[in-house]
Amino acid sequence: MTKGRRFFIFLSSAGIMTIFLLFTLSVREDKPLEKYMEWLPNNRVISMILERKDAQNKSFPKRVDFLEKAQLGMTDNNLTQLEVLHALKSGNVEFSHDSTKAQAKPKQYYVLIEVNEVEYYVLAQVHPNYSDIIDIGTPLKED
Repeated sequence: MTKGRRFFIFLSSAGIMTIFLLFTLSVREDKPLEKYMEWLPNNRVISMILERKDAQNKSFPKRVDFLEKAQLGMTDNNLTQLEVLHALKSGNVEFSHDSTKAQAKPKQYYVLIEVNEVEYYVLAQVHPNYSDIIDIGTPLKED
């Protein structure tokens, strides 16, 4: 048996087992894939905005305040707070955007969300016990 054939057999069996493992974990009711993916940077930031953890590492919803500019942005775009909060759970954090200030105190993040197939941005400040939504609007399209 040649080395190329050995690598082919090994890689194909590893691929089949990976697909099998992902399929079996995705259909479970306790959603272990979601728990295992929490370490990704985007998921950690969204978790910091929406959740707080106690001493036993249990997650609780964090208070989210919408500031005046954000409320004006929501009324201009016909959005509700509930729509924004639900869309924020699956938002995409833009780490390279100028408004994202991850090293500042309090941290500030530029998050892209989608509500009713329309893309909006949310500018959020993260404090230890609450989060502030500073601004909401439609992102400018760059050519």
